[in-house]
Amino acid sequence: MRIGLFLYRMVTRLIAPLLPVLMRRRVARDKEDPNTLSQRFARNLPDRPDGPLIWMHGASVGESKLLLLVADALQERRPDLTILHTCQTLTGATLIKTDIATKTNRIFCPAPLDTPATAKRFANHWSPELAVFAEGEIWPNLLTQLRQSGTRTALINARMTQNSLNTWARWPATARKILGGFDIIAASSHDIAKTLKALAPQTTHLPANLKTSLPPLSVEESELTALKTAIGERPILLAASTHPGEETLVLNALKAMSLSPFLILAPRHPERGDEVEQLCHTHKHTVARRSFGTEVNADTNILLADTMGEMGLWMHLAHWVYLGGGHTPGIGGHNPLEAIRLGKPVLTGRDVFNFSSMMEDLEQRGGLHFVSDATALAEALPVSAPPQALMDHLEATAQDPLQATLAALLPLLSVEETSHA
Repeated sequence: MRIGLFLYRMVTRLIAPLLPVLMRRRVARDKEDPNTLSQRFARNLPDRPDGPLIWMHGASVGESKLLLLVADALQERRPDLTILHTCQTLTGATLIKTDIATKTNRIFCPAPLDTPATAKRFANHWSPELAVFAEGEIWPNLLTQLRQSGTRTALINARMTQNSLNTWARWPATARKILGGFDIIAASSHDIAKTLKALAPQTTHLPANLKTSLPPLSVEESELTALKTAIGERPILLAASTHPGEETLVLNALKAMSLSPFLILAPRHPERGDEVEQLCHTHKHTVARRSFGTEVNADTNILLADTMGEMGLWMHLAHWVYLGGGHTPGIGGHNPLEAIRLGKPVLTGRDVFNFSSMMEDLEQRGGLHFVSDATALAEALPVSAPPQALMDHLEATAQDPLQATLAALLPLLSVEETSHA
């Protein structure tokens, strides 16, 4: 066993007795569901059904959306599969449970903690034929236990922050041991594939980021109509997935704009609603808060969208989208395709290392615009909608990364693919 992995296993074994106390504190802060807390320790798990089972794990909402997409496509080809979904957050759990509520052979439970004992209980209980992790979810104890149990493992749409890459670089032998043990790694970009190949030669590059295969965000038409009526003829700027500091940037830009748009402010973490509302009041704005059910009227100039699951509504309403994550160090940007596929131009900061190749391509094709600060954001508006050539390109290539992912995963399953129309 490599020294880094040995140390990780020792540390996680030593802190295991403290985890119940830490998890109860998370419950008190509404970070955990008290009704399923024991499942985080791989206890009181749902019954395992007979037949082949795939475990699909993602950190939160973004990763879970990808895995739900892949799960649907896998079950279309293999209806005999049961798919277990796990994630780390309550928001991700809500997304998954809502999506699978009407589907068969789908199970959700919270993600297990990565201690040696919990990993062993979890792997022994579920005994998955294949474990699929999304993007940057790499848990050494769980991966070690799965491999010892004979479970095949895959990392899809792999991406890593610079901090993660720096950490792996400090422990190259451990990185090769852990990453090299995946049966497949499908990287989200050429740059990520090039980096990972040094540690895991089995890494391949998807035709594009798997997020290009996600369907356009849906919207409830009655809600859309009602809010359009309430906002009136005012142009609408959506500030989506913002982080601390980025709301201030947008509010400062708002003061410098001549066109006075209505602002929909949707922080990345809705639990920051009180903080963001106070900031808006400090800037002398009249705010309607979505989580409180406050009505938008002619005097309202900001809608604080501090709810989950309504991004489709906000993006359908918007004329322009400022996308957060590009002006906050360490975040690395967020996915711009949700807005662009709805025909909305996107503006963001340049610190977007998570999506650098995608962002550069979208900038060249006219769908995305980088702004350096509040002044640049104010001066950039109004900006034209993405050109039709870009929209046609996204439509034509949407299924490529999904089909490439399926082509990599299906051979890892022992039973032949079921034929389908």
